[in-house]
Amino acid sequence: MPALPPVLPARRRRDPADSGLRGLLAIIFWCACGITAVHLAGPFTLISQMGPHAAFSAIVDALSGDTVQTRVLRFGLVPQLVLFIWAVSFVVLTVMRRKVTLLVAPGIFAVWLVVTAFCQFAIRDAISPDGLSVEGLAALMPGLLAQGVGVAAFWAYMRSGEQPKAYFTR
Repeated sequence: MPALPPVLPARRRRDPADSGLRGLLAIIFWCACGITAVHLAGPFTLISQMGPHAAFSAIVDALSGDTVQTRVLRFGLVPQLVLFIWAVSFVVLTVMRRKVTLLVAPGIFAVWLVVTAFCQFAIRDAISPDGLSVEGLAALMPGLLAQGVGVAAFWAYMRSGEQPKAYFTR
């Protein structure tokens, strides 16, 4: 007579009071996953096309030197690196449901704002023949202010929003 398969215990249903990853917090999480994936796809694509040694040499060659193009490239990549660090830390800490996410994620995002502002001014200074001018600053201000508003909104949401507090404090 054949044996019956073992009966698995019923899955526990999630407590309705338990706040899962949903709403705006889920959107931010999936955007951070996308940022992480895009930043990882670039180097892996380069490696798959050129091989690891040639890809490393190409990156070093592109970033070395003191031409305007290499300075602009370096200043353009630094904010991307900080944004990648924010995205990876946000994804990992969100999956782990660490309460420290409420402090770390807004803090790294604020650092990104300062770094990106500095790099935008540095790029404008590098490409302007006469250096940084008042007109150049005026052209950068709307974008920087919009980024500042976004960072402030994220900071406020993570510090006082009901969904993040409920999710990260369990």
